Amino acid sequence: MDPLTLKEVPTDPTALERLLAAPPPPPLPETYRAWTERGLAARLLRRLDEAEHALVTALALKPGPAAHLRLAHVWQWQGRYAEADAEYARWFDGPSADFAHQHAGRSRYDQGQWRAAEAHFRHALDLRDDEDLRASSALALDAANACATAAEVAPELHRLVIPVHRRSARYLHGERPPHVPVLGDLAAVLAHGPMTLTEVHNLHRYTPGVAEALADNDWLTVDGDQVTATARARTFLDMVNRAHEQAATDLWPAPPTIEVAVGHPMARARTGTAPAAVLFDRLRALRHHRADAHDTARRAANLTPSDPATDTLPPADPTRREIDAATDRAASVPYRALSQEARTALLHTLQTL
Repeated sequence: MDPLTLKEVPTDPTALERLLAAPPPPPLPETYRAWTERGLAARLLRRLDEAEHALVTALALKPGPAAHLRLAHVWQWQGRYAEADAEYARWFDGPSADFAHQHAGRSRYDQGQWRAAEAHFRHALDLRDDEDLRASSALALDAANACATAAEVAPELHRLVIPVHRRSARYLHGERPPHVPVLGDLAAVLAHGPMTLTEVHNLHRYTPGVAEALADNDWLTVDGDQVTATARARTFLDMVNRAHEQAATDLWPAPPTIEVAVGHPMARARTGTAPAAVLFDRLRALRHHRADAHDTARRAANLTPSDPATDTLPPADPTRREIDAATDRAASVPYRALSQEARTALLHTLQTL
């Protein structure tokens, strides 16, 4: 099971293809197992219409909780969440309750309903004795909790980072280049070394004037894939970093320390040595990591930066729900290294800052 998506990944897809290439068995009671195996194989290969047909046949041959849950799982993967969730709920009482809650949790997980998914996984975990099944529920529970953390931390990152940028303007003096919107966010990295073109474009995918800034050799030089600040630019970048450091210290005179490792270019940012500047760098790296996750989710939904913003779509729009859920899943990666207790403490710390 992929720990990010909670979807099964077949280890031998060729064997599944061979199974489906064989002639289907006759629809007889003794072929129930064969029809079930065809349905499971087709679902794993994302051949969902075939999976539905096979499992409907299996259900007709041998009705029961297992057959109903397998069919509902296909509906879930087809995006028919209301039907799947209603079917799962039918089996919350009885001997299959743990499987029903586990499936219901994975459905809520697919929909980006993280706290609801957590509740179902916790129910499943409480009902299970088998160690392998418990491990599956525990993994899913932790994944949902990490995604919930990513979703709930996101507005705090926006609330905390933006005021530092705004307040820093009062500490900027002297010569200002014509590319302040571009250089300002790159200062804490470019002041200490080069960046790649991809990193620059990703950080400023919604910022106008990036091409002009990169073409202005008075401030930036581009050598192959490397972008470097000129000596003239470094003077300005140093001033920007000092301004950010002072602004952050003004806002957070006694800042907390947060320990979240994020694999993002902005993790190299060094605004200053003051505790508030270190906190600012951590928060900014997490915010940019989420921005990259959001862009990846939009592109997977065939949207580009020039298309309307995701938050202009109605909340119930399937595309928006898909993008929001995929964003939270990818943004959850830095938080997965933390315990659930540490995630709760982190969220509380940011909310009270």
